[in-house]
Amino acid sequence: MALYIPEARRRRRVLVAAVLALVAGLVVGGLAGRLTAQSVDDRVKQVRADAQDTSAGLRVIAIHDSAGTGGGGTDLVLTRTDSELRSEFSKAPWISTTTRSALLDQLAALRSRTDPGTKAYGAAAEALAAAIDKAFTG
Repeated sequence: MALYIPEARRRRRVLVAAVLALVAGLVVGGLAGRLTAQSVDDRVKQVRADAQDTSAGLRVIAIHDSAGTGGGGTDLVLTRTDSELRSEFSKAPWISTTTRSALLDQLAALRSRTDPGTKAYGAAAEALAAAIDKAFTG
């Protein structure tokens, strides 16, 4: 015995099934997205941790210079500090343009000094590290 289903009913069933599948997919996708997304607090903590890592590199310079063993690798650390700071600024909208400019100016002044390896240079590196920490943590 052949079972005949009218074409209109078949279309309705297909349309209802498609709509239900779409709704189910949106609900599952939305829940998965909410569960795996980083919160704002997580992102702020990550930027602050990155900034502390950046300032730690400067503190290494300060420690070596105050011990009288500095001078090597300073240019590399300052170049890395510059690129990391710029990256961190793009992720930290709470830092004002004035503060950003001041930190970059302080870094440029440190790079232009001609006395790496001295205690004065180490003190300047420590001052920049402290300014970075203060800017990012408040």
